[in-house]
Amino acid sequence: MTTIADDPAASLIDPPKPMAAAVSYLRVSTREQAEKGGTDEGFSIPAQREATRRKAEQLGAGIVEEFVDAGASAKSSDRPELMRMIQYVKANKVAYCIVHKVDRLARNRADDVSIHLALQQCGVMLVSASENIDETPSGMLLHGIMSTIAEFYSRNLATEVAKGMTQKAIGGGTNGRAPIGYLNVRKRDELGREVRTIELDPERAPMIEWAFKAYASGNWSVSQLHDELTSRGLRSLPTPKRPAKPLAVSTIHRLLTNPYYKGDVIYRGTRYKGNHPALVPAEVWY
Repeated sequence: MTTIADDPAASLIDPPKPMAAAVSYLRVSTREQAEKGGTDEGFSIPAQREATRRKAEQLGAGIVEEFVDAGASAKSSDRPELMRMIQYVKANKVAYCIVHKVDRLARNRADDVSIHLALQQCGVMLVSASENIDETPSGMLLHGIMSTIAEFYSRNLATEVAKGMTQKAIGGGTNGRAPIGYLNVRKRDELGREVRTIELDPERAPMIEWAFKAYASGNWSVSQLHDELTSRGLRSLPTPKRPAKPLAVSTIHRLLTNPYYKGDVIYRGTRYKGNHPALVPAEVWY
C-alpha cells in the first residue's frame, strides 16, 4: 500500500482551499412582506435568502452569518441589523457581503457610498445576487447607476403616495386610522371588490357623543370628563401589540378639539368635508 509519504508526487497535490466566508444582508420594507412565502424574489425574506445562497455557491463561498432587517425602510442607514453587520465584518475576516439587490442596502446615494466604503475598509466585496455588481470598473459603474435608480424610485414613490393621500382627503376619505369612536371597516361591494370605509363604533361612539354634549354644557371640565368616561368603561381600541386601556386626560382634550367628529378631515393643514358620519353637530363641536 502506497502512502503520501512513500510517493513524492502525491505530496505535490494541493490541499483543498478553505471556503471563503460571506455574510448576507436581507431586507423588506414591511412586516407583511417579511411574513410572505418565498415565491416573489425581492419581496420576501425566504426568496432573498435562497438567491444569496445560490450566489455564495457560485463564488465558492459559505454564508457564515445572515443579517435580516424585516420591516425596515432603506431610507435610513441606522437599521439595527445593518449596523450589526458592519460591526461583524470589522471584527471577523469576511470576503463577501451578498445582497439580493443593491436597493436592499440603501435607497439614497449618500448612504450607499458610506455603507460601501465601510465594507471596503474591512476588505469585504459587495456582491449582488441578481445584478452584475462587483469591484470591477464596469461593476462599480453599474452599482452607481442602480443606486441612483433606487434613490429615484424611493423619492418618486414617496411623492406618489403623498399625492394619493391628498386626493383621498379631497374626496372626503380618511387617511390612516380613524380616531376613537370610529372603526376602519373593510367591506365588499356588489362586484366583490374590497371597499374600505369608516363606521361609528357602536361601543365607544355613544360615550364620545355624550362627552361633547357634556363639555358643551359648560358644567364639566376636561378632568371631570376623563374620570367619568373612565368609570363608564371607555377604553382605547386594542391592537395585536397593545391591549385596550383607559384614555389619558390629554387624549380627551385632543378628542374634543378634533374636527373629524363634526364630519371634517384635515390633511397637511387643509380641511375637507369628510365622507364619514359626523358624531356631533357642528354647533355642539364649536
